Amino acid sequence: MKTYIGKIHVKWCNNCNIPLLGRICEVCGSEAKEVKLTPPGDPRLGFQYDIDFINKVIEEEFGAKNVLNGKIILLNKLPGNEEAYEVIVDGEVKYILYFDENKEKWKIKLKLSGARDLMEKGAYKKIVKIKNDIVDILKNRKGSILKPGIVEFTNDIEEKDDVIILDENNRVVGVGLSVVSSEKIKEMEKGKVVKVRFFIKSDNENENYKPKKIYNNLEEAFNIMVKANKGVIESYEKNAIGFIKNTYKKLKKPVMVAFSGGKDSLATLILTLKALGKNIDVVFIDTGLEFEETLKNVEDVEKYYNIKIIRLKGEDFWEKVREYGIPSRDNRWCSKICKLEPLKKFIEENYKDDVLAFVGIRKYESFSRAKKRMIYRNTYIKKQINALPIYHWSSLHVWIYLLKEKAPYNKLYEKGFDRIGCFICPAMEMGEMDKIKKEFPELWVKWENILKEFAKKNNLGEEWIKKGLWRWKYKMVN
Repeated sequence: MKTYIGKIHVKWCNNCNIPLLGRICEVCGSEAKEVKLTPPGDPRLGFQYDIDFINKVIEEEFGAKNVLNGKIILLNKLPGNEEAYEVIVDGEVKYILYFDENKEKWKIKLKLSGARDLMEKGAYKKIVKIKNDIVDILKNRKGSILKPGIVEFTNDIEEKDDVIILDENNRVVGVGLSVVSSEKIKEMEKGKVVKVRFFIKSDNENENYKPKKIYNNLEEAFNIMVKANKGVIESYEKNAIGFIKNTYKKLKKPVMVAFSGGKDSLATLILTLKALGKNIDVVFIDTGLEFEETLKNVEDVEKYYNIKIIRLKGEDFWEKVREYGIPSRDNRWCSKICKLEPLKKFIEENYKDDVLAFVGIRKYESFSRAKKRMIYRNTYIKKQINALPIYHWSSLHVWIYLLKEKAPYNKLYEKGFDRIGCFICPAMEMGEMDKIKKEFPELWVKWENILKEFAKKNNLGEEWIKKGLWRWKYKMVN
């Protein structure tokens, strides 16, 4: 089921090979091309870490090297329980990056144009070559490739792998899902080998293939992207600042900005400082599960904008987890104890009446946030009136704005993180936890020890930890 939260803003300049938010590229004057994304369609900007990581997965799977170098990529998180992203390159979705929970590794699903790029870059793995007369049969309908139609194949294909389909002239004609492994194919005389997912409709598709512009480095590409979207971003900034000023003028309440160390709260802070000056309270809540990079970012933001950020801290999570048990999606006591309670206490003690809190909530983040109003009273903290100046911004709006402002954003984003918050959370998917294990092994070991202690005490099996079943309170394994 597709979830439309709002307008999908992302477009593309084919000439400059950069993402656009408006209808015209402000660098070259070209008309923007629509980008087809899976809703809700709120892709994040890819950094060099993401490019290197996806390049590595592609090379491991197909043998092609440095496929994404010199290009801006966007990563559109797909809805569902599986950690998966559409990888937008050259203005279209060319790959699906996903975490295979059974194999416990990141893998790639291919689109036709992505397969063409891989062959241009020397792909030599997971390839099936078919007879030309089979190509003609499959052009106008989906189907499967049977063993008699295969000319040759590589020896590295495993069951359920994505494979590149070539004709006898070594042209990319399709991509598909292997039904059997290379070893099985060798033994077969007949039967289904590949289930076709995408296939050419005409030979012109290959003839019209043209590589897009490549930049010397990502910084150069980002600078062009900012210039190409200057007018759109300035318009959004003007509207957000106007909203902040008008809301303050109307409510006449003391002002607070909730700063989390994430990109959205940073954009909100910048806008509020521009609108109202520094006579505001900026509050950061240390849950006890923060990354060192986030704590460092709080210091960096303080220095850069010459402001004082008030740090709040709740009760010790590591003590409370032994009292309340492992937090889960249906029992997120940690949010109340470590985040809401210290904020509630601060507001009660420091504001006689209501406080106007400017918060970096965007409707594209989730369906529940899309139902919020731009000004509303916090249901848990009654004295807190929340106002959302970037409510209608996409993730790309935020990133282009921060780059334009040369803002000191959290460096975790440059390590492939989609969101910034607690280093462990029951809302995480397995792919996110895999990233924690690899990038911050000491933090993962600390958390895993808590899980092992709880599992032993409650007679839970190893699968409860290994498969992430702890994220659901009632999904326990004996």
